Amino acid sequence: MNHLVFQTVVLYAVLYFGQGNHVIQPRNLKVSMNLTLQQLLLEWYVSDDPKTNHCEIDIVFTIQIYRTEENNVILTENYTTALNKSNQPLNWSWISDIPLQCATHGVRLRSMVAPLEAWSNWTSWEAVDGLDVLNDSKGYIFPYEKYVEEGSSVTFCCIAKKNEHVTNYTFHKHTEIVNTTQQRIMFTETAVPLTSEMGLNVYCRFSYQSSFSDLDRTVLFVTRQPDEPRLLDCETKDMVELKCTWDPGEIYSYNDNCLTEFILSDVSHTKTYCSCTKQCRLCQFKVSGEQTKYNLTLVSKNCLGQKQAYVDIDVANRVLLPPPDELSVGYQNATMIQLYWTLKPIMKTLLVVCQVNIFSLDAEEKQYNMTVLSSPPLHPHINLYGLQVYTKYTLKVRCAAANDLFWKWSKWSQTITIQTNESAPAGQLDIWGDISPGFKERNVTVFWKASPGFQANGNIKTYEICWENVEQSGGCHSTKSNNYTISLNSQSYKITVWAKNSASASPPSVLHLSAAEDNGDVKYSEENTTGNTAHGIYVSWKPTSKFDGYVVDWCNYPRSQPCDFQWRRFGQNESSTIITSGAFSRGMRYTFRVYGTQGNRMCLLEKKTKYLEELEPVQDPSFNISAVTSSSVTVSWESYPEDSQLGFIRGYNVYIKMANRNCTLKLSETLLFPGDLVSCKHTIKDRNEKKLTLRNLEPGTTYLLAVQAYSVNPRNMADKFEPVTTQLERNWFHRLLPPLITVPLMIIICVCFWKSDCVRNYLFPEVPHPHVSPVKKTLVIIEDREVTPDRLVVMKKPDISIDSLLFEGRAIENAMYFNPSCCQSLQDQEGASRKLSCASTSYRPL
Repeated sequence: MNHLVFQTVVLYAVLYFGQGNHVIQPRNLKVSMNLTLQQLLLEWYVSDDPKTNHCEIDIVFTIQIYRTEENNVILTENYTTALNKSNQPLNWSWISDIPLQCATHGVRLRSMVAPLEAWSNWTSWEAVDGLDVLNDSKGYIFPYEKYVEEGSSVTFCCIAKKNEHVTNYTFHKHTEIVNTTQQRIMFTETAVPLTSEMGLNVYCRFSYQSSFSDLDRTVLFVTRQPDEPRLLDCETKDMVELKCTWDPGEIYSYNDNCLTEFILSDVSHTKTYCSCTKQCRLCQFKVSGEQTKYNLTLVSKNCLGQKQAYVDIDVANRVLLPPPDELSVGYQNATMIQLYWTLKPIMKTLLVVCQVNIFSLDAEEKQYNMTVLSSPPLHPHINLYGLQVYTKYTLKVRCAAANDLFWKWSKWSQTITIQTNESAPAGQLDIWGDISPGFKERNVTVFWKASPGFQANGNIKTYEICWENVEQSGGCHSTKSNNYTISLNSQSYKITVWAKNSASASPPSVLHLSAAEDNGDVKYSEENTTGNTAHGIYVSWKPTSKFDGYVVDWCNYPRSQPCDFQWRRFGQNESSTIITSGAFSRGMRYTFRVYGTQGNRMCLLEKKTKYLEELEPVQDPSFNISAVTSSSVTVSWESYPEDSQLGFIRGYNVYIKMANRNCTLKLSETLLFPGDLVSCKHTIKDRNEKKLTLRNLEPGTTYLLAVQAYSVNPRNMADKFEPVTTQLERNWFHRLLPPLITVPLMIIICVCFWKSDCVRNYLFPEVPHPHVSPVKKTLVIIEDREVTPDRLVVMKKPDISIDSLLFEGRAIENAMYFNPSCCQSLQDQEGASRKLSCASTSYRPL
């Protein structure tokens, strides 16, 4: 070493002092072009002085390049290298920023021994010509199918053939006119955009070209350098083969001249394992004997550059087991499942941990872990306890190397679905009854549903319902529905319901039905919508300490059969709730019954009729018009059926309009509607009042009448009006006629009352007392033909014979006598010449 240093110092001294600033002169400079890579290639030798051929020294070369386009030096660069003993030529290259074919480039250089700071003479210029100096018979455009990086600048040149010139050029659909007669032009495009596989077209038009098809064309491909590979990692499933995977990132070029290539190699062992292109994502290779550690390098490269990623692998810590398979059940009952599965063998015996995942729709997802050896036979199993009865479970298994060798879990096995066995239903049913009273019997519909604590624990096959009372036997029935109707008398009953599956029956649920009683204490009410929500109806009740709870029942669809009967239970201290149901709708009347419960007994407390939201009646009530006079009209109407009411009817509005005049009725509200006519409105706030007499109307006038029912917010006007015309006013004769009749009649009555005795005697003359003449044995009967009686009185005839009519020394009863005074007045009126006769009179002493 010391000898070499000494020799070098001596050489410097000889060169510098022995010959007076001696330098090493470059010689034999040659310049060439690599058009594919667009490089200028320089080759030269140094001086033939034999003193320089036996040692190694550092020498600096200054290289200059000029271009005819700029007509000056475009590059001056120093190049330092060491001279060797072999006297081999020196080389240097330069990549041009424009196509080398577009201009002539000249090169020269000089040298200097580093510590001496004495430069040699410049060599002569060595030039390489571009195609622009050739008198060729065709035109050119450069660069030709070049690949550049996105965002870079690219210089193009167009060279016309001999004695022609360039007229315009087009870059990516943009054409530029050239106002020159030059044979060659150059233009630069900056920030070129990323292109597809087809690239960007560049055209040059020369003076001798007339059609587009004749244009000279080149293609520019703009792409990117490859992304750096990400997530490079390797793993093995059997410790025999190693699989490495990575994310290649985005692939920008699919052209064969600039494909992205991936090369995976081991730096420490200088061995390449894989080389692939395009969407390459993995590489698999055999583990080499006892080698377990690998220093891997992944290179991704294309024509523009390359990127690298590194990873160090210990095979023993990269074991990824294959997923378990052949899952099966060994034994099961209502709360336990014994699960088996199979593991594939691996090269070495490892401690393996397996995780069982169990999932059901009714329970949380759970994992169970167990550890096994990977040596055959690989059929591990696990007992899963504490499962729910008659529940479908989905199970899957995954495994991994245990403890310090844990790398990652295997993929999950295929799932298996298992349903545990049935057992007896747990908990009681929630039962309730709807009573429809009848003449001699009452129909009781018993409903039931699962209570919060009820578990079917299987498929419910049937429901059993039984009923009984103290005095007589009851009955039982089996049904698959959730209700059953029983006809019972007015006595108290005990009703029992329980559910049955294939295993057994649930504990019975009991409902005590009291004897039929008058519900005189039940409170009936209609309530407004205060407290309601968008889908809920507020219900409240007055709590009583004697009840241990409350039940509210209702129908979701009160106008349908079945009505979807529902009920809810509440605690002793609760007094209100919001009943929520998706079936509730606006304008529908719902009835809520509130019961108090004592054990299994129920007592009806209240009935509440409510709406989710009250609506106004859709149609106005029909009405009748009666008692029409010249100044009044009576209007009457019928009420709505309750089932058709969209809200509680709170009153009625009666509207009065006149055809072409304003309404001026007193004691009524006036309304102004379109047309600037004033209408009148009478509001009746008592919904039970369905009659109204309109007074103070004008005679002989037509009115338009309408009746409107309202609930909360009545409409502005009724829909249907009916006309009515008042009667004309009577004339003076009709006005005087009643007094003319009434006054004389009163006078006659008064006179008659004043002369009451005379009138009575005239109308009812006094009847003389009958006179009986004494007779012996012969009854003398006056012929009735001789007189005409003015009165005939028929008296009661006793049951005696004709022989008893005569009695010695006594008057004769029930005989026919003539009364001369009964026809006296007639004789006076008819005249003495006419013979009158009186009727015989049956007489009985008074």
